[in-house]
Amino acid sequence: MLTNRESFREEFKQIRRQYIDKPCTQPIKYSIGTVDARFDITQADFQKIISQAEIVWEDPAKKNLFEYDSSAEFRINLVYDDRQKTTEEAKEMENQLNSLELKHDEATEEYDSLSVQSKKKISDYNKVVDKYKDDLDDYNREVRKWNQEGGAPEDEYEKLKEEKENLDDAYRKLEKQRKEINELINKANSLAQKSNQTAQIYNSNLNTYKNKFGESREFDKGVYDGKSINIYQFEAAADLRLVVVHELGHALGLDHLSQPASIMYYMMGEQDLENPKASNEDILALKQICNL
Repeated sequence: MLTNRESFREEFKQIRRQYIDKPCTQPIKYSIGTVDARFDITQADFQKIISQAEIVWEDPAKKNLFEYDSSAEFRINLVYDDRQKTTEEAKEMENQLNSLELKHDEATEEYDSLSVQSKKKISDYNKVVDKYKDDLDDYNREVRKWNQEGGAPEDEYEKLKEEKENLDDAYRKLEKQRKEINELINKANSLAQKSNQTAQIYNSNLNTYKNKFGESREFDKGVYDGKSINIYQFEAAADLRLVVVHELGHALGLDHLSQPASIMYYMMGEQDLENPKASNEDILALKQICNL
């Protein structure tokens, strides 16, 4: 049971929380602290992203909740550690996957083109072969006929000689066509093998990527510690903005919420990365914490 003095102290704390320390009555002033050069972002661009992040909370609150002040003790920092190295590793693997996918698509497209060409050449080749066989049969019949009759007259002999030269020329052309077709087939088979090998490497790398980076991650890219916000990891400007929005929510006093699409959900994944907006759950929590 509380004594009169303890009761008074508790009542005073409640009054202070309600009227003196009331959240959102004054904007939280912040400055830009450490910006590690390895993130490849300027302080001006970082400040611009923070300004965009502020709006996500200020619009539904209809209040100025944050304010940049270069002398403010509350600082927002970009701190480089193993988390960002992991992001860079993931990005490099994504580039490798994109390159493999492009190679596979190019090989498949070329294979399809060669397949169409080889089918047409084979069809044309077979037609010429059939004609060559018919002409050769006709020639052989004529030769047998004249051999049975003891020899061909001079004019018939010259015709047979010319026909033989035409047949030899046709045969040489057929051989050239056959070699071209074989080269096309060998090239197509090589491309098919290359495409299959690329697909195998791609699938293996994709599984590795999914195992290491594919799952939704907790909001451990940034940390609000009551005195500052430290951002340790981001993939691009949109990703950085979402992390800042989440940590600014903690700075306002918001805890993690239950809906996956909420800014204050503990996992990243279902929030709108390109156009982050406070969900109904976020807004309700904001109104409660700010007594709006």
